[in-house]
Amino acid sequence: MGKIRINNLKFFTKNGVLKEERVLGQQLEVDVELTMDLTKAGKTDNVEDTVSYAEVNDKIAERLAKDSFDLIEAVASAILDDIEVEHGSKLEKALIRIRKYSVPMPGIFDNIEIEMEREMTK
Repeated sequence: MGKIRINNLKFFTKNGVLKEERVLGQQLEVDVELTMDLTKAGKTDNVEDTVSYAEVNDKIAERLAKDSFDLIEAVASAILDDIEVEHGSKLEKALIRIRKYSVPMPGIFDNIEIEMEREMTK
């Protein structure tokens, strides 16, 4: 097994429970971790034998540009749905982390992060 990781993808979105979050928008950071057998790709040097991280990035950007959600948990679930549809047959599992920085709640903190993992169906 091997892992493909895409770290700290940044997207400006209009997600959130509060109206102000949907009007003003905010930056989300997304990490993707894809678990799969990378042996064949390592031997063939052919992108068809792996998952194109450029395609994954494009799909996430497309999803976040067209849809808005109340919860970042729903964002993660939608991204996992897209990954499963596009690449699920090649993957063992996929993990998504999403960080939200402009959270309208009292306290001193850097961000809120959720993590969601899904076993892929083959």
